Amino acid sequence: MKFEIKVYPDPVLRKKAEDVREINDEIIEILDIMKDMMYSYKGIGLAAEQIGLTKKLVVIDLMPDGKSELMQLINPEIIESEGIYEEHEEGCLSVPGYYDVVRNRKKGVKVKYIDRDGNDRVIETDDFISVVLQHEIDHLNGTLFVDRLSPIRRNVFKKEWKKIQKERQEAQ
Repeated sequence: MKFEIKVYPDPVLRKKAEDVREINDEIIEILDIMKDMMYSYKGIGLAAEQIGLTKKLVVIDLMPDGKSELMQLINPEIIESEGIYEEHEEGCLSVPGYYDVVRNRKKGVKVKYIDRDGNDRVIETDDFISVVLQHEIDHLNGTLFVDRLSPIRRNVFKKEWKKIQKERQEAQ
């Protein structure tokens, strides 16, 4: 299987992902490909939509202290959330070269998912990983971080994105 990172405004980024019904060799291979792609692009998270698949699959690795702590989540779902995370800058492999402040992420989240071995899991966090989980799960629902910007910042994004796209085309 050969995949590439889908870049905004690719229509697949707006699709809702479908539940994974069976964890089989194909799903495990896709998770491994996603992991390798995330690392090769120096990302900290990747959702299946970002490689053109509408499956509820996410990989995350914040690499705390330079050590890998890979999470591979199948059918992740936020089941509880609370508080507001302090504003922070977000970026995305599918919106390369653009970063902006997102203000409406929850500080604490509880996410249920299935691991690659088929075990039901729950992660509860009020750390930065809560932001990454929300960002990646948003992808599974067809939402990008730029959709969460204020209307004024979204207008700035549209102007900046045109410039970024023009520069990318000129570089090719």
